[in-house]
Amino acid sequence: MQTRREFLGLTVGALAAECATASAKPFAWTGAAVSADMLGNRFPRQPLEKPLDWPAMADAFHDYVADPSHTIGRTRPDGTQYFISALEGKNDGGLTTFGPLVLGSILRGENVSEVAPSLAAYFSEPEGLFLDGTGADLCEYWYMMNVNALAFGIIRKHFADSAEWKSKIRRSADRLIKMAHQLDYDFNDQGYDFKKEAAFTRQNIYRQPDTIGGYAYVMLFAWEVLHDAKYQQEAREAMRRYLAFAKNPWYEVPSGAMAVLTAARLAAQGADVDVARALRFLSDDKVGLMASGQWGGKEVNGLMAGFSTEPPEQVYSMESMVVLPYLLPVVHYYPEFAAQIGRYTLNVAANMRWFFPEYLPKESQSRSDLPAIIPYERLSRTEKGQSPYATGDFDGHRSIYGGAYILWLGELLRPTADPFVLQLNVSKSDFLDEKKYPTFLYYNPATTEKSVSLDVGHAPADLYDLHAHRVVSHAVVGKTELRVPRGQARVIVQLPSGLKRTVAGRVALYGDVPVDYHSLK
Repeated sequence: MQTRREFLGLTVGALAAECATASAKPFAWTGAAVSADMLGNRFPRQPLEKPLDWPAMADAFHDYVADPSHTIGRTRPDGTQYFISALEGKNDGGLTTFGPLVLGSILRGENVSEVAPSLAAYFSEPEGLFLDGTGADLCEYWYMMNVNALAFGIIRKHFADSAEWKSKIRRSADRLIKMAHQLDYDFNDQGYDFKKEAAFTRQNIYRQPDTIGGYAYVMLFAWEVLHDAKYQQEAREAMRRYLAFAKNPWYEVPSGAMAVLTAARLAAQGADVDVARALRFLSDDKVGLMASGQWGGKEVNGLMAGFSTEPPEQVYSMESMVVLPYLLPVVHYYPEFAAQIGRYTLNVAANMRWFFPEYLPKESQSRSDLPAIIPYERLSRTEKGQSPYATGDFDGHRSIYGGAYILWLGELLRPTADPFVLQLNVSKSDFLDEKKYPTFLYYNPATTEKSVSLDVGHAPADLYDLHAHRVVSHAVVGKTELRVPRGQARVIVQLPSGLKRTVAGRVALYGDVPVDYHSLK
């Protein structure tokens, strides 16, 4: 069987020769409704292992990748830069690798002025949108939505004042709309050949119907940047279709994760969207998407599978990390999910350790000699007589394209004095909403109340509790203590002190910034 990353290793010409438009649609996505279990409820409130120190890991990963002697970053003959996708790889890792590395560096506050312009190498002028490879003219659907989401994020964060770069968002969104309309929003194929202007499917196992959820996110992103109503309309229609699936359409997790945030943001804007259903799709263990329980005595709760038709009981480092940047912002719009999302995040923050060599015996991994900070790509429940077993996939054992999200998690998952109570930043990775105040989720898994410290800095701040729907501390300076009830969560918005409060419908604004989308007035 072709490996899940083999598609990227094929030349465009060779692949195009093999691809044909699939007229038959053998998968009918009908059946019983997905499990009513919500995200995190089936996991232990507190994992057996402590969460990893993600800020320290992000520093170490950044230092390794940025070191020229490690040749992770390379230069093309035209002077543009790219990154390899795996530690032992040689080829351009595509926008799938470039995007999370550059965007993760932006989140860290790094200066990316030298490398960010190379994003243009992945914009296909003939086809008019971002694609995963330079010179590409076809792309799998999940890659297509993922890389455009990453590209839009880089543009919004680094090229916000550039009309030229914004035009690339418009051209990409318009080309995707043209494709979606041609397909009648049916992404139940492997991808799209832009030369032939037709869908293709090499094997039925690669059909990707959940792409409509990723498409909804990209469309909403375009609307947030360009304020053209057609993009919001596309996002709403795509989300309607995504949530209309009678059975979970999951193929590859970035689309489902993007769909949850899209649903929450659309609902906050007044659309009639079932956010809980999108969350159920993402957390559905009945289809093998999310691992739970123990493998070889090691908890794997919350780790994510690759694509839906892979062999069962395999999880991947990229898929396990990429969910959090899209899921955590949902809490701002729907704080009632805070405890569930907090519990899930805590389990992932701890159980991701099995992708790193220092936490497994040598016989339980394929390349223990490689640098410790680069994660394995895949973890199998049983392989080579070991459980679990960490290894690679197509291009190597250790993943740069997946490891890149360590940079993101270093900003989103911060330790506190209690190793099991994290400060989770739910605002930093919400690229849809550029007008927001720092917002933090604290989840307490213990059976007793916990106190955590929040440092607001030197400027006086008011602390707004999204569960209480009010300011709970006024004119705070420096560090302040927050108490989190046992087994519960708090979501705190850090406001500049003294802002005027106004209410529009159910939305409470401080200054002109929406803070509480379910205000009690």
